[in-house]
Amino acid sequence: MSVRDRWRALVECIADLLGPCAEVVLHDVRHPDRSIVLIRNGHVTGRKVGAPLTDIGFLMLRDAARGKDALGVYDNTTESGKHLKCNALVLRDDNGAVAAMLCINLEVPSVEAVGSNELFSPEHYHTGVSQVIGSLIEKASMSFGIAGKDLSSEEKRKIIAALSDDGVFMARGAVKQVSLRLGIAAPTVYKYIQGARKARS
Repeated sequence: MSVRDRWRALVECIADLLGPCAEVVLHDVRHPDRSIVLIRNGHVTGRKVGAPLTDIGFLMLRDAARGKDALGVYDNTTESGKHLKCNALVLRDDNGAVAAMLCINLEVPSVEAVGSNELFSPEHYHTGVSQVIGSLIEKASMSFGIAGKDLSSEEKRKIIAALSDDGVFMARGAVKQVSLRLGIAAPTVYKYIQGARKARS
């Protein structure tokens, strides 16, 4: 049974209950570059079937491998200025492997934003994986204080290590996207990824 068929009723039940202000999204995490397989009320963030995981979605996949299944309530604001109260959880198959992700984004007046999870930077609801990767590169650059400048090899290595930690390279074509954006060869990206993984082990 497909991810879409297995959890369709869950998506429909939540969306019917919460109404048109609640975007309910089902991701097939086996294809993070085009993970959305079912979405209700996509007008909330402007996404549709075929859009990728968000930047926080990649972080959730990383944390799920460590046993954390629920994200917790958090506040976010879309680029168009909508205020959202959000939550998400991973869905596992019969063998315990992560198969899908369910995300709920409820549009609320700003005064009602009550999310308590402060672990994450704002989430970006992009429609293409290259946009997600670009956001994560910018986030990593800013965290190292190197945004908006010509990067040294060491700075590029740090950014790639941060992207690896964020789970970016789970997405198909991510290495190519990163190599183009950072202006380095794909084999160098692979070398930096391997170095980052060895440093963590």
